[in-house]
Amino acid sequence: MISSIRRSVGEWEGSWFEDNLRRVVGDGGSTYFLVRYLGEGVPLQVQFPRLFDLAVDKWVTVRQMESRGWGDGGAAWEWRRRLLAWEEESVSQCASVLHNVVLQDHIIDRWRWLLDPINGYSVEGTYSYLTAPGIHLECGMSVDLWKKQVPLKVSVFVWRFLRNRIPTKDNLLPRRIISLDDTSCTGGCGSSETVTHLLIHCDFFWYGVASYLSVARHLIYCSSIS
Repeated sequence: MISSIRRSVGEWEGSWFEDNLRRVVGDGGSTYFLVRYLGEGVPLQVQFPRLFDLAVDKWVTVRQMESRGWGDGGAAWEWRRRLLAWEEESVSQCASVLHNVVLQDHIIDRWRWLLDPINGYSVEGTYSYLTAPGIHLECGMSVDLWKKQVPLKVSVFVWRFLRNRIPTKDNLLPRRIISLDDTSCTGGCGSSETVTHLLIHCDFFWYGVASYLSVARHLIYCSSIS
C-alpha cells in the first residue's frame, strides 16, 4: 500500500515521495552514477537518456566514474558505438554538471528526507504532510488506492483513514453514540482518542497490537507442529 502511494504520480515525474527524497553523495561508493546520481534534481539517466542507452556499463558507481576520469573526453566514458555530434555535445553537458563535484572519502552515501533532514523519515511527519491544507495528492493516491494489489478491506480501511472516517471516539461523540466522559483512548493512555493518536502516536495501543501478534504467531506455530 505504501509502495502504491509512493508511485502516486510516477517516479521522477512529480511524485511527492521522490520530490522529498534526495541522494546525498559522500564517497560515491554505493551510488550508481547514471541511475541514481542527482545532477540537477533528477538522475542522469533521466537528464541524458541517450547517453544511458549507449553506455557500456550502466551500473557503474560514482566513485568508479570519478576515478576513471569523468571530465569531457575522460576514460570513464565508454560507449557501445561511436557517438554522433549531438551525442558528444550531451557528454560535454553531462561533464559540466560534474565539474565542481568533490567526493568525500570518509563519508558514506545516504538518503536525505527533505521534510525532516535532521530526524529523517517518520510516519507521523509524512501523515502531517499528506493531510496538510494545500497538498493536492488525492487524485493520484485514489487511483492507486483501489488497484487490486491488496485485499479490498485494506483499501477501504486506508481510504477511511485518509478521510478521518474511522469510528474512533472523536467521530462517535458527535453522533451521540458515546458520552463526553467516554472519549479517552482505548489503549488506556488517558489521551483523547482520534485516528491519528490511535494509529500513530499511542504507544499503549501498539504495544497491545504487538502482544496480540506475538500470541497469534505462537498459536500458528503450535498448530503447524501438532
